[in-house]
Amino acid sequence: MKLRALLLTLAVTVAATPAPAAEWVDEWRALAERTGFEGHRQFADLLDDPAAIALARDWESFRGYSARSLVAAANLPPEMKPGLEITAETAGQYPWLKDYLPAPSLARLMSSDWFRWHRIRIVPTTPYTASRARLEATRKAAAFTINDKGELLDAAGKFAMLTEAGFPFMKPKNGLELYWAFLSRGAGNDNASLKPMELASCLPSNRVERRYVMHLWWQKMHARVDVPPLGAIRGEDDTIEAGSIVFLAPRDIKGLAATRRRFASADKPDDFRGYVPTMRRTRILGGSDTQDPMTPGIEATWDEWRQSWLKPDPRKFDFKIVGETFILSQPEVGHVYDPARHADNECEIDVVDLEVRPVWILDVLDKTGNYVYGRRRLYIDKEFFYAQYQEMYDQRGNLWRVLDDALDFNARNGLWMARNYVLWNVIGQRYNHITMTSDWSIGNEDMARFFDIDRLRDY
Repeated sequence: MKLRALLLTLAVTVAATPAPAAEWVDEWRALAERTGFEGHRQFADLLDDPAAIALARDWESFRGYSARSLVAAANLPPEMKPGLEITAETAGQYPWLKDYLPAPSLARLMSSDWFRWHRIRIVPTTPYTASRARLEATRKAAAFTINDKGELLDAAGKFAMLTEAGFPFMKPKNGLELYWAFLSRGAGNDNASLKPMELASCLPSNRVERRYVMHLWWQKMHARVDVPPLGAIRGEDDTIEAGSIVFLAPRDIKGLAATRRRFASADKPDDFRGYVPTMRRTRILGGSDTQDPMTPGIEATWDEWRQSWLKPDPRKFDFKIVGETFILSQPEVGHVYDPARHADNECEIDVVDLEVRPVWILDVLDKTGNYVYGRRRLYIDKEFFYAQYQEMYDQRGNLWRVLDDALDFNARNGLWMARNYVLWNVIGQRYNHITMTSDWSIGNEDMARFFDIDRLRDY
C-alpha cells in the first residue's frame, strides 16, 4: 500500500509539473523582457506550446539537424546574438556585419537618402517546421528523380507533385534538386488566402506614389494532407497548384484580376488569364507576360508569386549551388507581428527584426538570354527550404531587385501563410512594402470560384 501510494504521489507530481520550456522560447521571453515589445512576448507565447515544441523536436530528429544546431556549431561572432541593435552610426563597431547582412540590406542601413533602414535588431533563431502530416508523408516518401526536362518524378515514374505529399531531396546534391525542394514547399499550406494585401509604392524621394489593395488566393491541388478535401481537388487532374489575385483599389484598376494554373508537364505552359476592366475582356497571357510587373508602381513581376514561379526547366536555365552561409533575414513571426515596421514615413523602415539563418546559395541562370533576369540568386533556408532572401540581376549582370519577405508561421500546427514583402529596385531606387493579412478561415471553403476568371472578375 505504501509503495502504491508513493507511485501515485510521484505520478501526480509529474503530471502537475509543466514540461520545461524549449531554449528558443526562453530566448524570446528574455528578448521581450529586454525590449518591452508586445509582439516579442506574444511570439514567445505562440512557441511555448507542447504541440509546437514536440513538432520542432520531431522535425529535427528526422532531418538530423535544425537551424539552431547549425548556428550553435558555427564559429559566429559572439556579439551577434538576440537583442543586439545596430544603426548606421554604430555599424562600424561590428566589422563582421558585412559577412552576414546581405550587401543590398547593408546599403539600406547605411543609406542617407532613399529607403533608409534606421535600425536593425537581432532576434532568436527559431525552429521552423511543416505540419505533422507532412512530416509523416516525408518519412514514407519513396525515391524521387528528375528527368532531362526538369520534371520531378516519383518511384513509379509519374509526376511526383500529383502523387507524393512528402518533400523531396531533404539533402539536395545539386542545384536542381535544391530548387525542387524549394518549389515543393509551396505556400506551406494546402489552401491560402490573403485578405487584404496592401501595397505602398514609394518613389526615390521617400514619398508614396500609389497604394494598392488586393485579395490573393492559392491552392495545392494534389497530395493534400492538412486541409479538406484531403487527397486531390476534383477536376484538377494535371494541375499542381493555382493562384489568383484581384485588385480592389485604386479606383482606376479596380477589378483587375488574374488566375494562373501550374501544370505538371514541363511542356505544358501555365494557364494564365487576366481580366482587364477598362477593356471589359479577358486575355490569355503568354510566357513573356509573366515577366512584366503586375501593374505600374509594383516591382513584383507575375513570376514573383510565392517568391518564384519559374519552372525548373534545365533546357532554359542552369541551377547551381554556389555556396552556403549564414545570413540575417526577417524572422517568420507574422502570425503575431510584422518584423519590418515603419514610423512616421512608411517609405522608410524604423526598425526591422532579423534572424540568423543557415542557407544554401542557389543561382538560377538564364541560358536563353530572353528572360527578364539573367540571374536570380536565392538564399534557401536549410531547415525549411524557403528562400530567405532573393537578388535578381538583369541580363548585363547588374543587381536590379531585392526581396526579403516574412511569413505567417503557426508553430502549433506547422502551417504557413505570408506576412510581408520588402521589395526594392536598386536601379530605379523604388521601394514596395506589401503587408498581408492571412485569412485562416479559407481552410473550410470551396475555392473553385477563385480560380475561374469569369467568376473572379465579378468579385
